[in-house]
Amino acid sequence: MPSFWDSYICTEPAGDVSFLIRNGPDEYTASLRTLQRSADHFSEKDQTRIVERIQFEQARLHMQHQQWKHAMRILVPLWQTLSWRKSGWWHLLEEVDRALQECAGRVEDAESLVAVQWELLNRFLTPRQEEHTNSADGLRNLAPLRSRPKIKLRAENILSCVSVGFTFNVVQGNVGVPLEFQLVISSHAQPTSEPLTIKRAKIAFEGGLKDIDIEHATGVIPKSTDKSEHTRLQQVNLGKAATDNHSAATSPISSSSGDSLSGLADMTLAAGSTIILAFTDVPRNAGEEEVSSITLIIQEEDFDLEFLVTEHEHMQQDYVFVKGSRKWVSRRASDRRSIAIRILPKPPKLRLEVAGLESEIYTNETITLVINGTNEEEDEADIALDVQLLGPSENVPLISWQSEDGNCNPLDRASSGTEIGASRLLNALPPFGKQQRRLLLRSPPQPAEYVLEIRARYYLKSDPETPIVKSTTAGLVFRQPFEALSSFSPVIHPDPWPDYFEIGHNDDEMDSGIGEDQIARGLVQRWLLISRIRSLASAPLIIERVEPRAIQVQDAARSTISAVDANFTKPYTLPPGDLQERHFSVDVQKLDLEDRRSTFFDLQCEVSWRREGSNGPVTVTPLPVPELAVSFGEPRVLASACNGSSPPGVIHLDYVIENPSVYTLTFSLTMETSEEFAFSGVKSVTVRLVPLSRYSTRYSLLPLVKGSWISPQLRVYDTQFHKTLRVHSTEGMRSDRKGVSVWVDEDG
Repeated sequence: MPSFWDSYICTEPAGDVSFLIRNGPDEYTASLRTLQRSADHFSEKDQTRIVERIQFEQARLHMQHQQWKHAMRILVPLWQTLSWRKSGWWHLLEEVDRALQECAGRVEDAESLVAVQWELLNRFLTPRQEEHTNSADGLRNLAPLRSRPKIKLRAENILSCVSVGFTFNVVQGNVGVPLEFQLVISSHAQPTSEPLTIKRAKIAFEGGLKDIDIEHATGVIPKSTDKSEHTRLQQVNLGKAATDNHSAATSPISSSSGDSLSGLADMTLAAGSTIILAFTDVPRNAGEEEVSSITLIIQEEDFDLEFLVTEHEHMQQDYVFVKGSRKWVSRRASDRRSIAIRILPKPPKLRLEVAGLESEIYTNETITLVINGTNEEEDEADIALDVQLLGPSENVPLISWQSEDGNCNPLDRASSGTEIGASRLLNALPPFGKQQRRLLLRSPPQPAEYVLEIRARYYLKSDPETPIVKSTTAGLVFRQPFEALSSFSPVIHPDPWPDYFEIGHNDDEMDSGIGEDQIARGLVQRWLLISRIRSLASAPLIIERVEPRAIQVQDAARSTISAVDANFTKPYTLPPGDLQERHFSVDVQKLDLEDRRSTFFDLQCEVSWRREGSNGPVTVTPLPVPELAVSFGEPRVLASACNGSSPPGVIHLDYVIENPSVYTLTFSLTMETSEEFAFSGVKSVTVRLVPLSRYSTRYSLLPLVKGSWISPQLRVYDTQFHKTLRVHSTEGMRSDRKGVSVWVDEDG
């Protein structure tokens, strides 16, 4: 067996380099290309840690060939996003830190050198024997710098040698009540590191709390300070910050308006020690409060460093330090986010009461509400009242303040239409003082439900910057006090109609009036309006009067309304659920006798009432009335009945046929026999009516039944237009599918 290796397939290692030199790039370049292809391959498979390892090998290869700038281009972005730091792989992280430290020193990159030195000071990394004990020591071997380096580090991108935590001492606070919270700054530096001095510490809040800016002051030790070997707690007194740029607590992500608080504290931080800064502030606004960022500023002789913490998990503090009997002790915080707190409104001690609110409020009613305010605070209070009505946007109730002289000031109405309101100032109330304001409320015309919200916003004389809000609500349900069922029935007008042959003799008098003063000369019809009004109230109501009123009259006509009942001339009491029937006479007359157009009337029945025992204003409630359609161009037949005296039990039935047209019409009248009654009068007759004329005929009926309705059937046939006219019943009669009916009493 041969004792040598065959090399015809693969050359010896000694000859490999000369082969590469003769036939392509050198070993350095070829290795970089191979590593880059490997990084691209694993990057496509999302294998981040292998890619980071390959990139680190590329940087080390550049360092072996003293290509420091090329190595820096790889190490700086790799160091900023290194996943090994989050995974706790300190040995691998330290290799990258040492490589970046060497490259930064070679290329004189002061910012990168300070940043990596800040991380190497962490005690989780192994120091070298000749390691610098200060982050600024690495700059001493560099050439004189052209400008002072300013380094910005974020906690989530570095293994810092300093950590910060924040906690509110309580889970929730109240407006105007002092709120305690703590800022904890801990050192994780190497035991041999020199003490670190934090020049300034900034705390930015999201919410109503003011930002805090703490400056380092050597030798300033607050009175309430507790010291131990590794922990030092200081109670920092806060005051308004100056307006200059050096003391304003600002943050790039803070939403504060620039108004901040400032204080002084000794922030010299030794290796492995902890500083607890305790604060007390008074919240002025209710809502959610949260720390948005914490910034530490270190100013060394050769550089400025800003350490920014924005991630919530980096600010979480699991312990809170409380004052014990002898010293401050740590207590585990509750299971919550220590950087967030809810501020509740200050518990108000103002009592608001609403008097004069009825159990039922009716539509169109005006009521007076008395708002009583009692100051139960221990200090004088300046109070402003806000009143709002919340509910539907249509037919919004009207409310107004009543001044001491009895005048009313209407409230402003919101543009949305869903709420109205305005402010009313109360005088400064001393402790346990009382005042009242009157509010007039006019109910809407339709049933609705609203919420009356009364809000008092006041300030105590001892704390004029903290608003305190007290509110109370009352449900307002507006109901209809009445319901009405109205109907119309025709009535035979007693006045004679004008003579057809005299039309036009008084034209001058007819045209003498203009507009509303014009004299009505046309035909007139009388109708009986019957309104049945039922009380829907739960208590008796005093009815002052009931008046129908014409809302609109169309087509050149006039209406005259008068009461028929003589028993309702004085106010009367309507009990709950009771029904009252009122009768009104409505005369409808055309302005021009030649006008034969139909006319439509819109009416409403206005009920004027007040509560029993009330001396307030009278309330007017309009009730709907069906539309009245009056025809002046077509003939009609009206029937009326009355009891006769001889023989006993006889009923006189009168029929009136009207011809308001301009034609001469012929009517055939036929009375049908019935088993219910016997009658006297013409059995059948033909009548010719000239224009603008009426014809009346009477039948005497002798009922054969008692205690029931009888239905006489008079057939009126228009021979010219070939149609049967309908007979209309008047007062005391009824109409049904059989025609008109007359009631026969039991006693005959």
